[in-house]
Amino acid sequence: MLQDLETALKKHSNEIKVWNLSLGSNEPCSLDYFSAAAVELDKLQEKYNVSFVISAGNYEDLPLLNYPRKEEELAKGRITSPADSVLAVTVGSVTHKSHAANGPKEGEPSSFSRHGAGPNYIIKPDLVHYGGSCDIHCKEAFGVRSIDGKKIREDLGTSFSTPIVSRLLANIYHHIVPAPSPVLARAILTHHAHDPRTGNRVPDEEVNFLGFGIPNILENCLECPPWASTLVFQDFLRPGYYLEWDNFPYPSSLIKDGKYYGNIRMTVAFAPVRNEKWGTEYCETHVEAHMGVYHKQKSRDGRITTIKFKGLVPPEHDVAEEMYESYQVKNLRKWAPVRTYFGNLGPNGIKGDRWRLKVRLLTRHSIEDDETIKPQPFALILTISDPNHQAAVYNDMAINIRARFQAENLMLRATTQVRARQQG
Repeated sequence: MLQDLETALKKHSNEIKVWNLSLGSNEPCSLDYFSAAAVELDKLQEKYNVSFVISAGNYEDLPLLNYPRKEEELAKGRITSPADSVLAVTVGSVTHKSHAANGPKEGEPSSFSRHGAGPNYIIKPDLVHYGGSCDIHCKEAFGVRSIDGKKIREDLGTSFSTPIVSRLLANIYHHIVPAPSPVLARAILTHHAHDPRTGNRVPDEEVNFLGFGIPNILENCLECPPWASTLVFQDFLRPGYYLEWDNFPYPSSLIKDGKYYGNIRMTVAFAPVRNEKWGTEYCETHVEAHMGVYHKQKSRDGRITTIKFKGLVPPEHDVAEEMYESYQVKNLRKWAPVRTYFGNLGPNGIKGDRWRLKVRLLTRHSIEDDETIKPQPFALILTISDPNHQAAVYNDMAINIRARFQAENLMLRATTQVRARQQG
């Protein structure tokens, strides 16, 4: 399969950037190392500058998996190789129809859809979509309809949810001119994903089953409403250096009486340097972002003594602050190729003197000493929004940035609108 895939990539990778791999094995992924197939797929994606979208795999032994998953289901229902590919987008399935008993409810993981986490606790599946619904005994099933020759066929599986995400990712590649890098395309796809049940962020305890959620429609991925502004950054980081935007221009419509209001959402994506010989430490570089405000601290006599930075946009899926590396890997998803951040400034707002955005590169195994190491490319997407959908955030940010910085709109391919002719 790998040989045939590379033969096809040699011929078509310049024009076809998204490759759907609705395939799997019977080998559950390990938490201790990345599978050989996943490692090879990562090499192909990097070599040919393409994106693979891979199904999470199907659990087929009856009874199937209920939700919430029971303790004994967690080990046997794990994703299968090559769904542990770091550079690929892995897709699970959620149900579009509730079952009264012995089955998941609408928007919950389908009873056949395998779950994560991936090796080294990276989030897998990355995303979910509708792949059919059935009860745990597979007696009541509602599949996805597709065309089989000249017939309409209905079937179940993550093989059906995966192409839906592939299509959306392909549309992102198509509509942005020039075509984005795989890292940026993945960041855009992930940034607007949400919990299919609530439309909000996926809760910490469910990320191994829903990933970052179900991706949004194309228009919401590429356009901004008046009450929100999205900034897209692409750059490179070198070991020992960081990028910083001090005095970040916060929208004036979300500043009242010296306090900042609104929601801030960030997504960081990158293709880490990798080496399979390190097992769970396969990924050797990590990009992390910090955004917050500076506070002036005064003494009792009113003198300014120190200026401290306070982060206000923490990583998502953060249970508590803990400095141990093992905790950060498991709970804070350190060394994962995609990471999301979310900050809610609350109804009472936050005081501060000025904003700062900072991005830095972390490395391990002393690869920073390797003279051949290349700069680490990354993509950062940042959205500031008014939760009440009233403030003119987009116009504020557009005016502030264009007056002070060099920036440009994301160039989108022109579309053709067809209107039906009215009679009469």
